[in-house]
Amino acid sequence: MLTPGAYARRGVRYPLALDLGTSTVRMWTPAGGAVVTEPAVIAPAPSGRHVVGHAALKLEATGGAKLIWPVRQGVVDNFFACVHLLRIVSAAAGRPRDDVSPVLVGVPATATLRQKNLLVAAVRRATGGRVATVEEPLAATLACRPNPGGDDVLAVDIGRGRTEVARITGGAVVAAERVDVVDTIDQLPAIADCVRRMTAGPSRSRRRLLITGGGAACPGAAARLAALAGRAVTMPTEPHLATLTGLRLLLTG
Repeated sequence: MLTPGAYARRGVRYPLALDLGTSTVRMWTPAGGAVVTEPAVIAPAPSGRHVVGHAALKLEATGGAKLIWPVRQGVVDNFFACVHLLRIVSAAAGRPRDDVSPVLVGVPATATLRQKNLLVAAVRRATGGRVATVEEPLAATLACRPNPGGDDVLAVDIGRGRTEVARITGGAVVAAERVDVVDTIDQLPAIADCVRRMTAGPSRSRRRLLITGGGAACPGAAARLAALAGRAVTMPTEPHLATLTGLRLLLTG
């Protein structure tokens, strides 16, 4: 069971928390203090180099540059583009290039071992640090309830490229499902179906429902999911930052 401060190390100056999503990458290190957020995209510049994030989107809008999105469905799709993206963003976050402080990165709970290993390899190549992973729904739950104890929680992480429903018991993910939808505009009915499957049976009837991720912030999403799933829904003030906040808690206590 993970608790706040589980990855804290004395004397470490630049630990890095990383939330790498399909559309957005978020980083935090105590060197910079603030969360650095950039679109998870790169584009070739006329100089022959590649620019990342907002600069890449601007170049595409003004010069028609071809955009490269290194992450698809929440996992690494283009290894070398992902490494370049993370190098630039980690430098902007204030982490020295040659630092070897721990890096804690969120991974989808339903990612395969190969997908997790590819992400770890990309992060290690980009940052040079010692990389550890934590399931994103677990990190998000820790951010909302730093001392979950034996609570039974059903965490719904609604992302742009990947949505997951994870059952968390005793501070650990014990089951998880990826929600694949045909209607990408309205995925709430599919999420509600998944919630009902994972809460079937009298022993799970009181399981709390927590929603996080960028999609959770859509107006009316929490209320509608509560109605469709037939249970109370709680949501943090900044659901898009829940995973990163949980990772920070694990690094700092």
